[in-house]
Amino acid sequence: MEQGEYENMNYHNDGWKKRRRMSWALPIAIVAVLALAGVSTWGYFQNRQLMDLRIMMENQYSRAFLDLNEYVDNLEVLLAKSMVTSTTRGTSTMLEEVWRQANLAQTNMGQLPVTPPILEKTSNFLTQVGDMAYAYNTKTMNGMPLSDDEYGILQKMHGYALSLQNSLHGIEEQINNGKMSWGTAGGPRQLKSQNSKYIQTTQFENVDKNFQEYPSMIYDGPYSDHMLKVKPVGLKDTKVEVGKAEEIVRKLIGNDKIASVERLENNNEGSIKTFRFKVKYKNSDDNGSAEVDITQQGGQLYWMLRDRSVQDAKLSMEAAKKAAQSFLKKNGFASMKDTYYMRIDGIATICYAYEQEGAIVYPDLVKVKVALDNGEVLGVESKGYLYNHKVRNIPATKLTLEQARKQINGRLKIEKQGKAIIPTDFKTERYCYEFQGTVGDQKFLLYINALTGAEEDILMLVSTDEGSLTM
Repeated sequence: MEQGEYENMNYHNDGWKKRRRMSWALPIAIVAVLALAGVSTWGYFQNRQLMDLRIMMENQYSRAFLDLNEYVDNLEVLLAKSMVTSTTRGTSTMLEEVWRQANLAQTNMGQLPVTPPILEKTSNFLTQVGDMAYAYNTKTMNGMPLSDDEYGILQKMHGYALSLQNSLHGIEEQINNGKMSWGTAGGPRQLKSQNSKYIQTTQFENVDKNFQEYPSMIYDGPYSDHMLKVKPVGLKDTKVEVGKAEEIVRKLIGNDKIASVERLENNNEGSIKTFRFKVKYKNSDDNGSAEVDITQQGGQLYWMLRDRSVQDAKLSMEAAKKAAQSFLKKNGFASMKDTYYMRIDGIATICYAYEQEGAIVYPDLVKVKVALDNGEVLGVESKGYLYNHKVRNIPATKLTLEQARKQINGRLKIEKQGKAIIPTDFKTERYCYEFQGTVGDQKFLLYINALTGAEEDILMLVSTDEGSLTM
């Protein structure tokens, strides 16, 4: 090939390559531009959605904060009014509304972008003031005036409400003046100051400082501090080792019936800690085993359950009660009286309550399961007893039995009567006269306070073929 022909061929090849590169470059550029436009558009809409979400969240926070302020304002005014009402009915009305406003304030405070520990004491105050109002409302609703000490507690609560109100108004003023806003860029649980630096809810930390010296109030409220920290009073003082606990298990069941005792993992949850065992019976398969919990303090039976079926239920309820009573007395549960029972699948579950000076003490409760084929105790649950049992200082009644009967609706035909100590919704106790009666075919239990004459509770007694239940 001549030199000129070769160079000419190379020239044409180079031109073809350049044209090919140009033909590919144009669509690639177009695709790149379109992709960039698409990403920009997607980014714009994503950013718009983020901004809309941020605005929505800020609006929600603002609404919750404004509502919180309003409820705290109402709370402060109502507490002030409750101290100057001249009738128990008026006091009751005010306190009922205090309870409602405190709960609403608590709800809205929980919607703020503030981590829970920061407002823990403020939350505790709102909970307690609501429960105090509920307890005092129950008292005044029954015509009983508040004592000087109770008015003193109301006054202290009002002082704390006033401090909370002032602190919240201070934050509201800063928000209104543009010195503070709800922010989300630094996280949903932050506030933004005017210089755009995000601060970790310093203002709300200052709110909580109002309650640094907030006392533990003692009153009939379900969430009062002393109730949250309640300890079981029915445990004996002595602590037992695991070997002693196993001896107690063998004594409970009868060593002659036991094939083996296996130690399981301890139960260290809650206020009552236990050693846990699995017991295998002689001449029985694994389904006939039992689990038993013995308290680490006191060495008392906390829980026991044997899993076995009962084929031939031939014992009467009276025979089952005697077997359960004998078991309880033998194992440290003295002065127990049977109350209600259920009978299902050949097993009787009987509730026993402690009896003192002729009064049934319902909080000190033990449940016993008895097999109706041979009277064997298959299960025991004594949590109520171990938490509550103690010898009570029962006061002298201020009403006679006949005076208490007069408080009862005349339509109720009374069939049984006696004395009882009953638990309240606030984990306190009331000393009452207990009346059982009927209206038509329906049975009821009524409890009249033996000291005040107030009607404390009404229960409907439902009797079925299986037993008796209260509702």
